[in-house]
Amino acid sequence: MDGEIRRPRERATMDQFRDTASALRELTESMRLDEPRDELLERVAKKVVGLLPGADAATVTLYSDGEPSTVASTDESLLPLDKAQYSADEGPCLKAAESGTIVRTLLDADAAARWPDFAATAEQLGVRTSLSCPLFVPGESHFKRRETEPLSGALNIWSFQENAFDPVEAALVAMFTSAISAIILTASRWAAAERQAETLVAALETRDAIATAKGIVMARLELNADEAFRWLTEASQHTNRKIREISVLIAEDPRAVFGR
Repeated sequence: MDGEIRRPRERATMDQFRDTASALRELTESMRLDEPRDELLERVAKKVVGLLPGADAATVTLYSDGEPSTVASTDESLLPLDKAQYSADEGPCLKAAESGTIVRTLLDADAAARWPDFAATAEQLGVRTSLSCPLFVPGESHFKRRETEPLSGALNIWSFQENAFDPVEAALVAMFTSAISAIILTASRWAAAERQAETLVAALETRDAIATAKGIVMARLELNADEAFRWLTEASQHTNRKIREISVLIAEDPRAVFGR
């Protein structure tokens, strides 16, 4: 009899595992390097809500300059849950971000005693269970809780059901968020490398354009290098145009500037 009970449970767990793996694959295959981080995190939140039968909504908290904020949400009516934690500087999502561990919370007397502001808001909104999973997602400002802590935020899942999110579901969400965090980290690093390369190319192009224009100014006006650069600077100020723009104009058509 016990074996007969265990087999359906095992099949359900395998189905959940396959669904989680499938959702992760769909997200990774649809990711674009130019996709805004917050839009991607909103898609992650929606996927997780779809994976868990007891999930009704999800939000994503990230830190910027030591301050938490909600950057993605599947239901804005539940944003007060995050705000109550930020105001009180305590709650399950902040605990998950700080500790790097999953925090499952039943909104009962114990939660009310531990996090009174958060528990009161949850009661008003009808939320009975929460599940917060840490995210390791450094963004453009290197999001993190404190200078010595690499953790950057949490994915928060809300349920109107009592005692939602069993240990297997929690473990699957942890697997999902861990994998997607690594993917986002890789994409962020790749995007940062691309931006750095673009900046370097632009700097080299600017340097070359200025060098060419300076040489033309030296030849046309019989100036030395310092005098020619000073001339370009003054021309930039008088025309309210960048030195690079003036330089490109001179390099492309000196007669448009010097008339001969």
